[in-house]
Amino acid sequence: MKVAVVGGSGFVGRHVVKRLLDTQAEVLNVDRVPPSQPLPGEVFRAADMMEKGNVTAIGRALGRIDGVVWLAASIRHRTGVDATAASDLGLMVEAPLALLRALDPAPASFVNISSIQVYGRPVRLPVGEDHPKDPFTAYGVAKLYAEQVLDIAARQRRTAVASLRVAFIYGPGQHAANVLPRFIEAVRRGEPPVVHGQGDDVRDDVYVGDVARAVEMALRQSACGAFNIASGHPHTIRDVALAVCALGAPGLTPRHDETPSSWVDRFYEVERAREAFGFVAETPFATGVRAMWDAEALR
Repeated sequence: MKVAVVGGSGFVGRHVVKRLLDTQAEVLNVDRVPPSQPLPGEVFRAADMMEKGNVTAIGRALGRIDGVVWLAASIRHRTGVDATAASDLGLMVEAPLALLRALDPAPASFVNISSIQVYGRPVRLPVGEDHPKDPFTAYGVAKLYAEQVLDIAARQRRTAVASLRVAFIYGPGQHAANVLPRFIEAVRRGEPPVVHGQGDDVRDDVYVGDVARAVEMALRQSACGAFNIASGHPHTIRDVALAVCALGAPGLTPRHDETPSSWVDRFYEVERAREAFGFVAETPFATGVRAMWDAEALR
């Protein structure tokens, strides 16, 4: 299987490329920047997907491709439609659509990394794929629009498109501004992680290695439709802080401050992905946090 991974040099991309190579796929990493640590067998093609001419040219140059993974995105959770909206739509809607149209022959499978942001504020929990779609961020709007236009184009090209609505991804390589890396850094310094309010906010964190496995399974089985990719085991932000504290100095516990939390409680049904292509998240949260801790220790 020959697969083009668009955005293969980023956090999730590195794990997806590794998973595909480990399962004997031929992988082309298409990104603006080369990976910091190329993997054996990985082929890199430099391309800025914000330039429309580049997308069409890359699509034609790739030749016969069995599958595409679209990871390229601008992760900005602003609630307003602002100056970035046009570039968000360009990168997350127009570019993958242009690539799908340019590939000749059409790929059998196209995995589009979507987001649970398409649902907006839950009206019921857990959130299933049939939940109302009312995104409250420009990012969520772009992701939902991408799902819709790719579905239409894919039917015309007879390509199976799977849009994976991924929950909150964590694991080695996650951006330092996210909550888990910040908690880990605090505990490494011997300081308690700071939790806003009571810490009873509910979230669903899924390990990046499990996400990569979901991508590979959806590709190989030519899955078609929208699927939640989540752990299936929600926890609170206090649980997250305690899991990190358990790796640090004995007796360390989270510190609560009085800053009110603006978090929206969210967790997700995961049965559709299991039924469609056999995906079940396998990594216990404590195991994933330990992997992050160990990876940071090696840096």
